[in-house]
Amino acid sequence: MASVPSMSTLEGVRLATPQDLARIATVAAAGFFHSPTFHYQRVHYAAYPDDTLLSYWTEYERAIKDGTSVVLVTEDTLNEMEGADVYPALREAAAYAPGAGTLGSKIVVGVASIDLKPGSSYIGLFQPPSSTDQTELRTLPANPKRDLCEERVHAYNEATTPAKARYLHGQMKLSTLAVHPAYWRRGHATRLVGYITRLADLEGVSLGISAVPQGAIIAARAGFEERELVRVKRACARKETKAAEVELWVAVRRPSGTPVSGGSSGDSAMSPESQ
Repeated sequence: MASVPSMSTLEGVRLATPQDLARIATVAAAGFFHSPTFHYQRVHYAAYPDDTLLSYWTEYERAIKDGTSVVLVTEDTLNEMEGADVYPALREAAAYAPGAGTLGSKIVVGVASIDLKPGSSYIGLFQPPSSTDQTELRTLPANPKRDLCEERVHAYNEATTPAKARYLHGQMKLSTLAVHPAYWRRGHATRLVGYITRLADLEGVSLGISAVPQGAIIAARAGFEERELVRVKRACARKETKAAEVELWVAVRRPSGTPVSGGSSGDSAMSPESQ
């Protein structure tokens, strides 16, 4: 059986736990807010920020408990002014989890999730022991998804699914990657991608991604090669006169003997596949 690579080999990267979920949801919402995909689909984010947080909370909770997925986080020293880099509606949400702790304490500032390749030797090895303890998981209400425009969600899926099926089916996939904007340009996205590419290299498998342009910059630096650029353009019918356009960069990285190391240049929110 394959062994899990040591988390200590990349400073600040560890497995996510159920106790991280409230903070992960906040980090994801704050980071993905700067993604074109967020604004394309979450037309009503300002009116329903708790729906946005709930969607990320349930997405990452499901991934933490799923043996075919991996959820990683990075931590950094608390910036007590981080709220200034969060969109106003999010700060007012009931489920908003601002950074808290004493001066110099560490908090979660970045998150990434991976879908392992079918049949991977790593399946079931990346779930933290506490993920099976139901006493540590909150019972969440059903998400009404009022922040989403259903027409745009449908248009996005319709436009992007064929390319994903052509190039990403059966691959290990980097599914989501986001960094809280108050902690950009500190190497968090690069460290997360570095760990994930190293994991793929150790297993000798290709790694797929579907990313918006800003995420594509980081991915290309890590060795991902473009397979297709998908453009999605369709307006939501609700009192909108101008259609928004989103580009999705579908790429694959072949296994390499030289994994990406930590770095600090160019990190930002990255949304390979968040919604």
